[in-house]
Amino acid sequence: MESIIQLLITYKYFILFPLAIVEGPIIAVIAGFLCMGNFLNPLIVFPIIVTGDVIGDSICYMFGRFGVPGLIKKIAKALGVRPEKVQQVRVYFDANPNKTISLSKITLGIGVAGIYLAGNSKIPYKRFISICCITSALQYIIYLSIGLLFGKAYLQISHYLDFFTALIIVIALTILLFFFIKSKRKRA
Repeated sequence: MESIIQLLITYKYFILFPLAIVEGPIIAVIAGFLCMGNFLNPLIVFPIIVTGDVIGDSICYMFGRFGVPGLIKKIAKALGVRPEKVQQVRVYFDANPNKTISLSKITLGIGVAGIYLAGNSKIPYKRFISICCITSALQYIIYLSIGLLFGKAYLQISHYLDFFTALIIVIALTILLFFFIKSKRKRA
C-alpha cells in the first residue's frame, strides 16, 4: 500500500488511470485520502477513476462477447456448464440487465464473472456501458467519500475489502462445487 501511495504522490493522475483499470475500489479510497492531503484534486480523480473502471469492465465484457480463452472453456465444461445453461443466463440478463450488471459491478470478487456473462449473453454494448457508467459513478462517489472521510484508515479498509472479497469468493466457489456435485450425481 505504501508503494501505491508513493506512486500516486509521484506520478499523480498518470498512474491513477491504469491502477483504476485493475483495482478501482481501494485505489479510490487511497485517492480520496490523498485528496485530503492536497496531493490530488477530487474533481480530476473522480472522472479518471470512473473511466478506468469502465474500461476494465469493457475489456471483461469484450472477452465474454467475442471470445472465451480455452482454459475458461475447459473449466466451464468441467463445472457442467452447458449451452442450455448459458441460454438461461442470457434470458435472465435480457430480462434484467440493469439489475444484473449493477449487481455484478458492486459485488467484489465475483462481479467480474457477471460482467463477463453480460458480454457472453450478448447484451448490447450501448446498454451495458450506460449501466456501467451510472453504477461506477455512484460507486466511486461512495469510495472517494470513504477516502476523504476515513482515508487514514486505508489499511484497515483494504483489509476489510479483502476479507469481504475473499468471503464472497469462498461462498461462490462453494455454490459452484455444490452444483457441480449435484450435476455429477444426476448423471450417475
